[in-house]
Amino acid sequence: MKKNWLYVLLAIILSIFSWFLVTGREKVEVLVDMSLVMTNPPEGLIIESGLPDKIKVRVRGSKGLVRSLADENLAYPLDVSGLGVGETVVDIHEERVPLSAAYEIVEIKPNRLVLKVDRIARKDIKVEGAWKGQINPDYELVGVETVPDFVRIKGPETVLNKISRTKVVVGEDFLDEVPPSWQHEQALDLPATVDATPGQVRVELRFAPKMRQIWVKIPLTVNAPEGIRVKTKQGYVRLLLEGPVFLFRDKEFRKDMAAELTVEEGKQPGRYDYDYMVRLPEGCRLERKNPETIKTEIR
Repeated sequence: MKKNWLYVLLAIILSIFSWFLVTGREKVEVLVDMSLVMTNPPEGLIIESGLPDKIKVRVRGSKGLVRSLADENLAYPLDVSGLGVGETVVDIHEERVPLSAAYEIVEIKPNRLVLKVDRIARKDIKVEGAWKGQINPDYELVGVETVPDFVRIKGPETVLNKISRTKVVVGEDFLDEVPPSWQHEQALDLPATVDATPGQVRVELRFAPKMRQIWVKIPLTVNAPEGIRVKTKQGYVRLLLEGPVFLFRDKEFRKDMAAELTVEEGKQPGRYDYDYMVRLPEGCRLERKNPETIKTEIR
């Protein structure tokens, strides 16, 4: 009975060994992703297109070996020392695939790369600021400034040759209160292959009220020392003002206006052409007076 158990145990061990032997020799195929690592990159050149992040390698080998590939980070060394400006074909060589002879390489996708190569160039370009938005109708944009107004860009020479300036557009609405000045940091809009230093600029918008000109008639006030009688040819003057549109919608602005003629102490009797002073509301500018001087008689 004891010998029978030994035979049974031996049979089990032999069957397990045979199973491992058979499965170990079983051939399977698997598709492995390999990263591309560039070696010996030429100075002053840039690969503009045609370089994938990975290649796919179809590998055949024993089932046990192939399983181990799943835990490895494999990378194919791509020698780019022979690149020149323009299109260059680079072959993917089987012997450079980082696998031992225990594996059979069935296929490589892609097996060659068509690389578009360009020179790395640098240049300074002007930055133009612009604004796009809605604004209170009584105001308008009077200036846009970028700081800095020039940036240095770096990238493929053929791309940089097409760029002479770049525009930075700020989108913001000012429907109620409109500030005299408003600033915002804005990134530059450039092709993905182009880098800029700095990568963003400060855009300053300047706003001002819309202006218009109107004629206004106001009374003339005469200030004279006691005991001197002053007679003027007219009691009103007309003024041409330039001021904000919103101010002139309400006639209350006239309350902040005045025209004053002042006769100094000790002035001798006679007839004179007197200048007069004008007081205006804030934000207004005097364009013209009618008359320029007042005919005045002192008695």
